[in-house]
Amino acid sequence: MASDYPAAFAALRDVLRKHADGLVVLADTPTDFTVTSPAIGPNGKPMWFGCVQLRKSAVTYHLMPLYFNPALQATVTPELDLRKQGKTCFNFRAPDPALFAQLDELTRRGREQWQRHGMLDAGPVDPARLAAALRAGGADPTAIARRRKATGKRAAAKRAATVARKKTKKAE
Repeated sequence: MASDYPAAFAALRDVLRKHADGLVVLADTPTDFTVTSPAIGPNGKPMWFGCVQLRKSAVTYHLMPLYFNPALQATVTPELDLRKQGKTCFNFRAPDPALFAQLDELTRRGREQWQRHGMLDAGPVDPARLAAALRAGGADPTAIARRRKATGKRAAAKRAATVARKKTKKAE
């Protein structure tokens, strides 16, 4: 199949725009359509819902309700899973109406789940509400927190080693 990035971007943008009522549009350009929830996450930042981006190698469709949600992840079909990169990103080079219809349904389900758990309400989302939403999606908030802490420690150790290595090279 020949590549047609602009057509893929336009079709995927339409899919996400269809589900963007009440969401905040951060970007709407020929290469980027990004929406966030009006809710503010526990980190003090808007909760990123999704985006479509036209890149050099593919058109990407990111859907954040998939993140930390094994129940929603389980609804991704094997055909759509072949386009998946990471937990929330799908790559395309040309329009694919059948797979785009599946993304439309996945986005609808993700939006419904976020709405049901108050993730689309304006204002701050307290950690308890976020933890309840994660548990409802089949994730363990405590295990997630442990993984994040461990990842942060590894990153800090790597940064410290890099700084020490640079100091050693300068001293030589």
